[in-house]
Amino acid sequence: MSDDSTTRQSGFRSRRGIVLAIILLLAATGTLVFQASGPVLRVASLGDSVAYDGDPGIRAALEATGEVTVDARSYGGVGLLRPGIDGYLREALDGNPDVVVVMLGGWDLGEIVADPPAYGRRLDEVAGLLTSKGATVIWLGMPPTPPTEGIEEARRTANREFAALADRHDGVNYLDTDQILGDRFGGFTRMRTGVAGTDVQVRKVRDGRDDGHLCPAGAALLGQAVLTAMRETHVMPEEMEGWWEGEWTRDARYEDPLGGCAATTD
Repeated sequence: MSDDSTTRQSGFRSRRGIVLAIILLLAATGTLVFQASGPVLRVASLGDSVAYDGDPGIRAALEATGEVTVDARSYGGVGLLRPGIDGYLREALDGNPDVVVVMLGGWDLGEIVADPPAYGRRLDEVAGLLTSKGATVIWLGMPPTPPTEGIEEARRTANREFAALADRHDGVNYLDTDQILGDRFGGFTRMRTGVAGTDVQVRKVRDGRDDGHLCPAGAALLGQAVLTAMRETHVMPEEMEGWWEGEWTRDARYEDPLGGCAATTD
């Protein structure tokens, strides 16, 4: 081997050693960041029928960052005291989500009011399960309900239990929805300011009466709130402008009932 060749190989080994030393140093100091291709944060969204209406907005907001993928699993009738619920919760963890978004409570109100401490213990069990694989939980409070339903005191009792759960568990963050979906006093409202800054219909009308379920504008507000909450614990790029007006707003669930989100103001 020639002297030149030996010199080149020696120089290459030297440079490789320097690069390796730099990589090890950066890794040791926590300043080395690897950017994975495609979505890097996995989110599971679960809950009852109100959450079901909110899921498309949550997915749209989070996936608009290009760094999140959302597995929406909400459906009507979900409650923590309902048969089969533990299997449902375990299935939500199948994809090893980094974040689990939860919104429920309506189907448990009777039991919550009857024995709040017992429900608190049940919440501890559920929190232990949802965080068992390292996921962070964002627990959404029940939003304000129409006065005609007569369950506001029960709803507030449930939300106190959800907030107390977050106080007891480091992996659970409680997000109150009174100001997100309610009026400026945190009460029920059909119309309010939306993501784009204009007045929009956020809650449905059913049989001529206010209904607690969400219209697209309400789902968008919920999605924006979840995105803001996630930014407190995860680094994500800015979301694409206009995500709140996407094709998702025409999902068939927003026509149940027909015309329920037709911007009724009376």
